[in-house]
Amino acid sequence: MVLRSNKVLRCLILLIVGVLIQGYIAPLPPADAAMEFTDSVKSSLEKTAEAAGGNTKTRLIKQYNDLAALQKQMNAQDAKTTSLRLSNETRLTEVRKQITNLDADKVLKLDNQAKAARSKLQPLLDLHSSLNKQAAAVKSLKDKSLYKTLKQKADAMKPAIDLARLHIRNREAELKTAKSEKTRKAKELRSVLSQIDAVKIKLKAERSAISSKNKSITTEWKNFKTALKNKDAGRAENTLNRLSNLSKQVLTHKQNMYKHEVQISDIIKKAAARLPSK
Repeated sequence: MVLRSNKVLRCLILLIVGVLIQGYIAPLPPADAAMEFTDSVKSSLEKTAEAAGGNTKTRLIKQYNDLAALQKQMNAQDAKTTSLRLSNETRLTEVRKQITNLDADKVLKLDNQAKAARSKLQPLLDLHSSLNKQAAAVKSLKDKSLYKTLKQKADAMKPAIDLARLHIRNREAELKTAKSEKTRKAKELRSVLSQIDAVKIKLKAERSAISSKNKSITTEWKNFKTALKNKDAGRAENTLNRLSNLSKQVLTHKQNMYKHEVQISDIIKKAAARLPSK
């Protein structure tokens, strides 16, 4: 009975872990339309073209080869865009980190100076404050002699106290100014990077258009293979025409995506150029 309970418990743990893992894994992006230019498809095309003969044969083979070339163009464009996108993501992360650390050394140095000034001069300020409090206390007791002594000591310290307070105020003012300047610079740089958001909306629109056309391409490719199976040259030619038109549109969308990634790259460069050189 105990063994069975342990087995059930292990199963429940594994099930929970599996659910959690699935929850944390980001869904994969939809794959491009599946046009597979295999030897089998090519062989079926050649048989259909041969059976049709004449100009139809020539057109079919040319259309198929042109479509295969378009597919290669799209794959090459994907690789080019992906490379730039990954480069942009890496550089954007670096620039954002630099913005976060902007003037960090300067602010830390001034912060330490302000703390050191306060720490060094606080005993002097405390002593002056203590003398004034003692003078006020003995005054209420009408001890004029002691009051006069304490008051003279406190007054003698006044120039040094004023200088100490001025020194502390200056250090704290410098720190406050540095922090404000850091915030201002960071805000300006993040404002430049925020231009990427509008470009990402355009990228999303291009991906959506590609996804929609890829569904149509998938359907047409199935129709094309069915036409080849039935040796229906006319239908195969029509589907190849539609596939070619759809593929050209997809290629245009992919080229647009690359242009948008170039825009993002330019925005990142613009922000990076405003960062202080190391």
